[in-house]
Amino acid sequence: MKTMRAVAVLAAALIPLTLAAPAASASASTYPGTAADGAYVSAENQVNATTLDITISSPDAGASVQVELLLPSGWSPTATQTWPVLYLLHGCCDTYQGWNENTNVAAETAGAPVIVALPDGGPVGLYTDWYNNGADGEAYGDFIATELPQILASGFHASGKAAIGGVSTGGGAALVIAADHPGQYAAVASYSGMDCLLLPTSIALVQSALLRAGYNPDAPWGSPTAPESIWADNDPCSLASSLRGTRIFLSVGSGITSSGSTESCADDGNILESLVAPAVYTFAFMLSLDGISYTSDFYSGGCHSWPYWQTAFDQSWPMLESALDG
Repeated sequence: MKTMRAVAVLAAALIPLTLAAPAASASASTYPGTAADGAYVSAENQVNATTLDITISSPDAGASVQVELLLPSGWSPTATQTWPVLYLLHGCCDTYQGWNENTNVAAETAGAPVIVALPDGGPVGLYTDWYNNGADGEAYGDFIATELPQILASGFHASGKAAIGGVSTGGGAALVIAADHPGQYAAVASYSGMDCLLLPTSIALVQSALLRAGYNPDAPWGSPTAPESIWADNDPCSLASSLRGTRIFLSVGSGITSSGSTESCADDGNILESLVAPAVYTFAFMLSLDGISYTSDFYSGGCHSWPYWQTAFDQSWPMLESALDG
């Protein structure tokens, strides 16, 4: 019980201040971009010459979902060519603006012929289809894999080629989404992700984060011990074999080093990273058992925070760019 209380406290490090999202209201015909189920762009905000924030009225999510688009050179509403898309997912409990505000992803990808899409992930950044005790509900996984690509293809000149990545809870979600849609993503990257969801520590971290954010910890996937639990359906380790043929990048730090020394991390981020690391190592082991190759960036120390994910993205970007060029 003492360990569980410690985990619950540390899980608070996953929850930064929530940023305000722009208000949005418009008719479905005002802006380009629609999906087959009726999802449409309800608002746009041109942040600068290459950054466009859009709001999507999403039947899958049952909400208006914000997405930030980093647009490549030559892109315009009247362009005739198409571009591949890199989807980057935030973690708990950040917003769609987290990537652009905390990393140099815009500068890093500026010269590449790629649209970068930074979507919101709903409660706790799980990017999942919520079970809600059998009542279902917010289907953010379907939003990311189906509605959003259709909207980007119909209204923003996106091609059919894509890659996906994420940090923390968004890292595990990226792996699940890629595994659930074989062939849809040429590459997937997870940075300090919840990559093996059924480990006791992973369960404790996710449920503690849900509680801290004010949600029923069993709402996304049911109780992890109940017969109807769908945790395994959302566990990257259980789905590892479905990633065969997808280029994979994994990154995590050990948090606390083997000598017991720690780095100066806000909110005990080094300890949190040390709790997340076994899930990443276990997922890598599962890939190896299945004979699936991956690229890794496993380092000593480190914090569960954006500066380290920035470095990890730098390491992964050549692989992601190559996959999108292929």
